[in-house]
Amino acid sequence: MPIRRLGAGAARLSDVTTRTVRGLGAAALLAASLGLSGCAVFSPVQTTIDYQPADGVKVGLGAVKIDNLLVVAPALGGPGTLSASVVNPTGQAVAIAFTDSGSGSSARFEVPAYTTDQMSGDGNLVELDKVSAAPGGIITVDVTSPIAGTTEVDVPVLDSQSYYRTLQPTSAPTPTASVPSPTAIVPSPTGSATPAAG
Repeated sequence: MPIRRLGAGAARLSDVTTRTVRGLGAAALLAASLGLSGCAVFSPVQTTIDYQPADGVKVGLGAVKIDNLLVVAPALGGPGTLSASVVNPTGQAVAIAFTDSGSGSSARFEVPAYTTDQMSGDGNLVELDKVSAAPGGIITVDVTSPIAGTTEVDVPVLDSQSYYRTLQPTSAPTPTASVPSPTAIVPSPTGSATPAAG
């Protein structure tokens, strides 16, 4: 069978088809890569979202900042210890008052000038006499300073177990197990034994 030669038009058609297929393939690949990489456009970057990596909450009082503010209390209606890290970059000492809005109980803490101080961290516990929520709950605390006035903030109440056991309020009753006293048997003069009150 003789070989038939294609004309110049057929060769051009073959070149166009090959270029078209290659171009469409490249366009499809580009569209797929753009579509797949576009998933991040609709998801916010997590490192740009502000969050509190602690048990407590932040409070801003002008230049003075309070981080990780929380209350450690063993029970509803009992005393509670305030704990926080307080940063005072100003040139004067700042007195801060904390009031539980639910119980009306309040406490005061003074942070010296140019310092970061741990409230209740040195054994001098800053305590509320009565806490209006049980451990696991939230109380509303009015934080007052001469710099920023009063700021209302929701503060978590945590149990005084494990990590926070050193912050157990001093005025809180310590649970003790009652052990019944043994009854002594004292012989009577008649020879029969009678229990004595113990």
